[in-house]
Amino acid sequence: MDTTKQSEPQEMLQMVRSIGSALRQLRKERKLSLDELADRTGVSKLTLGKIERGESNPSLCVIWRMTDGLGVPLSSLFAEESGVLVSRSGEGIQLTDGPWKIEPMFAESANGTVEIYRAYLDPHSEYSSEYHPTGLTETVTVLSGSVRVIVCDKPYELKAFDAVRFRGDHKHSYNNDTDEVAVLQISLERQP
Repeated sequence: MDTTKQSEPQEMLQMVRSIGSALRQLRKERKLSLDELADRTGVSKLTLGKIERGESNPSLCVIWRMTDGLGVPLSSLFAEESGVLVSRSGEGIQLTDGPWKIEPMFAESANGTVEIYRAYLDPHSEYSSEYHPTGLTETVTVLSGSVRVIVCDKPYELKAFDAVRFRGDHKHSYNNDTDEVAVLQISLERQP
């Protein structure tokens, strides 16, 4: 996973350390050993230890597995304390996987069951989702541009302000066949 804010390597290093610290805190709050978390997530104990120490930059797939195993939203690894939160495009944490970039809009939701992201898909590109926790509902709204969302091999053409909702743990991908970046808002809802 490339975590960028279009800035310095020092900020990325701080992000990796912050993710590791949050992971360690969440694991300890749940009274789990590294072995137990490895069993829950399918991520090796060695990798989890490196992430906790800030020595490894985890892929988006690994982050999903870790937060699923801990039963927390992905955005909980980026939580900040505040009463009022403003999310500005391009100013927060950005997670990049090839032509796909997502920004957690808010580090934590009111009830811990809904996560909201801004997503960007480069022109003439495709992104296939590798992993989502079981029981997750994904709602995608196109903010600008157009995309084809393919869920279980069925395509759905979406233009600005169109939306689609589906089970996030089903095979799905996003295609942008245009000359413009497609901007999406994605809400992920966990079943309590």
